[in-house]
Amino acid sequence: MAGRVTPLVDHHRALGARFTEFGGWEMPVQYTGIIDEHLVVRQACGLFDLSHMGEVEIKGPLALEFAQWVLTNDITKVAPGRVQYSLLCNEAGGIIDDLLVYRHLDYVTLAVNASNTTKDVEWLLQQASQPPYQGKVEIANVGETRAILAVQGPMAPKVMEAVGLEVLDLPYMAFCLLGDKGELMISRTGYTGELGYELYMPAADAPLWWTRFMSLAEPMGLKPVGLGARDTLRLEMGYTLYGNDIDESTTPWEAGLGWAVKLDKDFIGREALAACKDKTSRRLVGFMLQDRGIARRGYTIQASGQPVGEVASGCMSPSLGRAIGLAYVDIPWAKVGTPIEIVIRGKAVAAEIASLPFVPSRVKDTVSKSTENQD
Repeated sequence: MAGRVTPLVDHHRALGARFTEFGGWEMPVQYTGIIDEHLVVRQACGLFDLSHMGEVEIKGPLALEFAQWVLTNDITKVAPGRVQYSLLCNEAGGIIDDLLVYRHLDYVTLAVNASNTTKDVEWLLQQASQPPYQGKVEIANVGETRAILAVQGPMAPKVMEAVGLEVLDLPYMAFCLLGDKGELMISRTGYTGELGYELYMPAADAPLWWTRFMSLAEPMGLKPVGLGARDTLRLEMGYTLYGNDIDESTTPWEAGLGWAVKLDKDFIGREALAACKDKTSRRLVGFMLQDRGIARRGYTIQASGQPVGEVASGCMSPSLGRAIGLAYVDIPWAKVGTPIEIVIRGKAVAAEIASLPFVPSRVKDTVSKSTENQD
């Protein structure tokens, strides 16, 4: 298998991980099994290697003004030390990428999707070369020399405390910089719906931190988790995955991401998005199968024998024991509770539009110093 590898590839191989190609990277898809890894995140704590994701810094005298121009959300509403979900859109309102914005005092760090890093950097450089930003904005793909780990699950605060990281007072969607030069950035964020943290660090430090966390496998029940369970975990939350549920052919309105678009400020794609806001003909919704089967990307959704949509993502939910997924359906069939059928291998299987998330989110659970009742 050809592809880039993270600084932890030897650790993954030593654990017997199965690998897959993702976004040009050779990544562990599972260790002990997707269901086992999924449930350990829901019940205890999982450790993820996310070093394939991109990390881009926007600096310079006009860094914050530039961020306002290229991002759909309003960075001025975010205090330094906080994190904001946002989108990069093209002039037509299509989604170039969805990302997290880390707001520093006078610059921002973007955590972007692995498959989009090169595209995002080229887009940002192109915009930064135009007046008034030319020569006053610096775009740096710092992810080339960085690594990212995620610690996710109800036991995450105890795990962080056990490795000497005092971040229990960190609010949801906030971050802090640790180390002599602030080289370790820790945020209370994640892609699982569980209480958890993400750690951004120099690539050379990743093996040390991985080993520290893995030393807690026996005493605290922590386990390594691959991309397979990462996908089922995010689907149970209804979180979108770029390339499956959103891309440049979809708008934030269709994808249910309109809350991350602020039309009261100027940004690339604003005019197009303002014009089509109330003209959306389809919507991204959750669905749950009533019968056996798994609905995969591209499967047709029908009602009364007529096609009304298409599956974007689907899996068997380890938490529910039911097949679930996300799909784009025509607006008349987007209401929760609407009966539909999904064509699986030529057979129409009964399903229903379901509310999101499929399982309760715990990302905002209260963290206390004692952490005695984190269950």
